[in-house]
Amino acid sequence: MTDSVFTGRLFGPGIAGAGVAAGAAWELTGGLRILPLDPGLGILNAEQPSVTSGGFNAGGLRIAWQDGDASWAFIVDAGDEQARCKATAPPQISEQFNGITRKRNRLERRFKMGGALLSFIILLPLLLIVLFLLNRDRIASWVVQRIPVAHEARLGDMVLAQSRLQMKILDSGPDVDAIRNIGKRLTTGSAHTYRWFVAERSDLNAFAAPGGVVVVFRGLLNSVASSEELAGVLAHEVAHAELRHSLVGMVKGLGLRAAVSMTFGDLSDSVFTDGATRLTELRFSRDAEREADAEGLRLLMAARISPEGMLRFYERLASEKRGSPPAILSTHPASGERLDWLRNEVTKFSGSWQPLQVYPGKGTN
Repeated sequence: MTDSVFTGRLFGPGIAGAGVAAGAAWELTGGLRILPLDPGLGILNAEQPSVTSGGFNAGGLRIAWQDGDASWAFIVDAGDEQARCKATAPPQISEQFNGITRKRNRLERRFKMGGALLSFIILLPLLLIVLFLLNRDRIASWVVQRIPVAHEARLGDMVLAQSRLQMKILDSGPDVDAIRNIGKRLTTGSAHTYRWFVAERSDLNAFAAPGGVVVVFRGLLNSVASSEELAGVLAHEVAHAELRHSLVGMVKGLGLRAAVSMTFGDLSDSVFTDGATRLTELRFSRDAEREADAEGLRLLMAARISPEGMLRFYERLASEKRGSPPAILSTHPASGERLDWLRNEVTKFSGSWQPLQVYPGKGTN
């Protein structure tokens, strides 16, 4: 064979399905001369053949022609044989090769775009998770700003329902009335409708759930030395609710899907039940504690209640020697830095404080 001959496989009448090996060469007229390697087949002359893509993944060249009623095809798969086929083709055939090249390029671009799109679809959930983790605080704050107060109140109902399964909670009685009376002074003008409860547990603790649910534990009521100390604790918890800290913590803890559901008010998923349970044990960040202290002091000032109670309560808890810290310090840590800041801020507050109604069994400052 000469340099003008290229090899491939011949398909046509009387030839097995896999075809037979053959050599071929272009003629100046645009015809193709084929010499099968099978001695039982003679030389074939293809007049006016057409060239298209063929073979696996359209990666080969298919040269087809008709001889009467018989259909023939010559497939060139090997890369170097394709190169020889194209290089020796006459001008009228070369134009067909150019069309094949353009079609292949378009097909390759489509495959690449499809592959990139498929990769993006596969990686999108992972990318969203990574973006959420890197921007949790910012995303959580953005989501919380768009959660209506009514949806927040429903979350508070869920927290309260879960809490009732774990402890006895009172919604009436002299203790609840005393807390409510102080709380009303602290929540004037709030967008939330606050509800006040007492939990019959000895833990020294209190928490505010989204939507204005405030629960004070019996252990804390027995620990406060004055009504002003109780007011200081309530002011701090109300501040967390007003600043929506627990809601932000819930969004960050439950993830992106839950954040979207909360925004649109879909709170039926069991994930929210678990989230509502964990809200009572949520540990706030140092920044959130500082914000709640500052807002709590502002609420006390607006209600004309002495802020000394808040400071004294946390100072006493921090100084007492205990086998294990009270529950309230695990969720609201009273660090030395925080207490120093509180002391400094309290000195800035002055005025004629209005005495509180005496909390049962306690005196006033």
